Amino acid sequence: MSLSLSNPARSSSSSSTMKFVDIGANLLDERFTKGEYHGKYRHEPDWDAMIERAQGVGVTKIILTAGTLKESQRALELVRELRQKYIQQQEDDDDQEGSASRPTTIQFGCTIGVHPTRCSQEFVQSKTLLSDEDVLIRLKELALDGQTDQSVVSIGEIGLDYDRLEFCDQETQLYYLERQLEIFSSNPQLDHLPLFLHNRNVGDDLLHILQKDPNRRCHGVVHSFDDTLELAEKFINLGLYIGINGCSLKTSENLQVIKALPLDKILLETDCPYCEIKGTHAGFKTIQTKWDKKVEKNFQFGKMVKGRNEPCQIIQVAEVIAHVKGISVQDVADACYDNTCKLYGWEK
Repeated sequence: MSLSLSNPARSSSSSSTMKFVDIGANLLDERFTKGEYHGKYRHEPDWDAMIERAQGVGVTKIILTAGTLKESQRALELVRELRQKYIQQQEDDDDQEGSASRPTTIQFGCTIGVHPTRCSQEFVQSKTLLSDEDVLIRLKELALDGQTDQSVVSIGEIGLDYDRLEFCDQETQLYYLERQLEIFSSNPQLDHLPLFLHNRNVGDDLLHILQKDPNRRCHGVVHSFDDTLELAEKFINLGLYIGINGCSLKTSENLQVIKALPLDKILLETDCPYCEIKGTHAGFKTIQTKWDKKVEKNFQFGKMVKGRNEPCQIIQVAEVIAHVKGISVQDVADACYDNTCKLYGWEK
């Protein structure tokens, strides 16, 4: 299925000097691809406006996250569709007078992998004719395919989640995390890709698995981090970065962890449409940048949807971090952008 992007948007009025990379965006969610909320259709997809809002705050790259084999395939396809359409738009802009004042179009990449809560669904109870080994091989093939044009930039979302064992038991999660790590890290064409890691209420289990093989290159990011400073420091000492979004900023304890984290080890993300900084979150009162929003049943083009997090809201994450650390938002944006380019091997 092709996504309609008839007039890719760009912001000609943005004066932001900040640059952001949203390292985790669930843009395959039906709220973005179909305009559906809880199974109910509300509006045509509003990609043009969403991308323009992101550009307006300085977002230069967005990484689409996947959690199943099918999502990995679709993420790769969508990234290529988006790249083609926006590259063409950029070329058209470059041919027009005054194009130098317009921001460069947003770039896209994606992850390949199976989310911990979906390992039973994908590997054990698959409704397809694929065995678990077939699924692993297909994932590897997709990652290799994505290396031909650098559409695949990370392995994930993989990891552990003990908060939602009703979807996948602990033993299955542990086994297929190790199998995914093995199949990707053992391939010399893929072992350079950073890991996009899920870590929810699992103690040191994820850390211990990553420490098991001293020969395995351990680099990547523990995303949506909301655990203790002690655990964050252990991940950092292993060579990993810490991904911060709205779910990382819920409590005063969370903010104390953020305050103590070294700025050169933080990456920014939205995890949209989830993990918005809500009014009940400890960091909400420090947000400076806001938009007009409508509930989905009263959707209005050009307005954001209440409760649907977007890539543009990455600036709010930076604002909370800046307030907690007592530094400027520009300093946070600059440092986290540099950190991201370093991890993914991109030029600044």
